[in-house]
Amino acid sequence: MVKEKNIEILYDVLDESSLILFNEFKMPYLKALVRTVENILAHSVETDNDEINEVLKDKILSISNINFHKEEIRKAFQYAVLKGLKHEKISNQMMTPESIGMLMSYLIQKLYDKKSLKIYDPLIGTGNLIASIANQLEIDVDLFGVDNFPLSYELSQALFGLLGYGENIFFQDTKTSNNIGADVIVSDFSAVQQSEIYEIINHQSKNIKNNGYFIFMVDNMFFEALNVKEFIKEINKSWYMFGMMILPQEIFKTQEKTLIILQDKGDKFIQPDSFMMVEIPGFKDVNALNNVIGQLNEWFKKTKFYKYR
Repeated sequence: MVKEKNIEILYDVLDESSLILFNEFKMPYLKALVRTVENILAHSVETDNDEINEVLKDKILSISNINFHKEEIRKAFQYAVLKGLKHEKISNQMMTPESIGMLMSYLIQKLYDKKSLKIYDPLIGTGNLIASIANQLEIDVDLFGVDNFPLSYELSQALFGLLGYGENIFFQDTKTSNNIGADVIVSDFSAVQQSEIYEIINHQSKNIKNNGYFIFMVDNMFFEALNVKEFIKEINKSWYMFGMMILPQEIFKTQEKTLIILQDKGDKFIQPDSFMMVEIPGFKDVNALNNVIGQLNEWFKKTKFYKYR
């Protein structure tokens, strides 16, 4: 069970330690956050100021006996990253809202029937999306990610370290990643140039296992920037366009967004007799949301498709 108090305690340690490094060593807040995580994982602090070392060690010691839930860790880290992005005047588009992770984890549970999954994010950013998905799946997960923005790479590495999700994050152009062999691919294209999105989507056919699914989020302007019929025709060479979720505008300050679900046309591919399409209402309207989820559950129950095993 997630405890708000634990989130506050961990956030305070992350934030206060980062601010000390920021103030004493003129280290950018987000770089200081990464260093703080490294200190926590190493159970030690090494700077050229003994007094600061002792202060930071005491902060680490204060949380050493707390058994944090993975979602408590993710949320505390997310809050610290958001503060850092604001502090350094960087767009928060590099961090996907956790509600999107919830929707993607719901879809994964409907599309997959496995006790373990290899999940890949070709644009991992701060790692918040893939971590929020993994935290909600009650199965073993093996997480992989790629990013070629140094700060995103370091932040996602730090988050993976705190969560114990391994070190499978690689600093490289996503279009150079091949043969990942992922069961499922997830991503958020919000911060990607519209002209690059199709090429990245098409490239992922090299990274998915036969019959696997690719779930990603795009700005709705993506559909305005291309010929949709031509896009579907091209995509259909490797993928089947399985479904779409139109997302509530309340989640985003600027662009409206949509989740798209593609399926690899492998040897066990079954084309559903209807296209899965739904408009998600605002998350504040619980009754309307439950009604839509009920409709989705019914669609999955009645529709014949390949459930990945």
